[in-house]
Amino acid sequence: MKNSSQIISSLQNKPQFSKLVEYRCIDRLKSSLLLSIQNFIKNGYIKNNKLFFILKAKLNRHDQDNTITMLKTILNSPMILESDKFLECIDIQIDDVVFYVDNKPEHKTKLHTTNTDKETYPERASGEIDINIEDEKLNQLAKSILEIIKAKK
Repeated sequence: MKNSSQIISSLQNKPQFSKLVEYRCIDRLKSSLLLSIQNFIKNGYIKNNKLFFILKAKLNRHDQDNTITMLKTILNSPMILESDKFLECIDIQIDDVVFYVDNKPEHKTKLHTTNTDKETYPERASGEIDINIEDEKLNQLAKSILEIIKAKK
């Protein structure tokens, strides 16, 4: 009987799920980078045997060159690829690594709050107020407000 990891690995090896293996390889390669460079990476994909990393901001030239060299070393070295960490990348052919900056701002979605999420409090006013206003219009307005408060109570 197969355990869950064997079932998942057998499903991933099917041709219709080849993209899953690519994305796992990209995630493994991304996790091998320094944390400061990982934070710059927005997304990654493989197209025409090239590994593209989309960056949130521009890296300095030295870091970018070192990162590309390190990734190419990992991808071209059979000993490193056969280690447990990069098993997903064995079947994937990657010839070049490209970094480019995406200048589009990230849109952070806000959670929509509904009226049911708002707290409501019971009316504490009892409507027992003496109204001594000399202006007739204001007196009637105050009495109508008093009637509304009594009706809600």
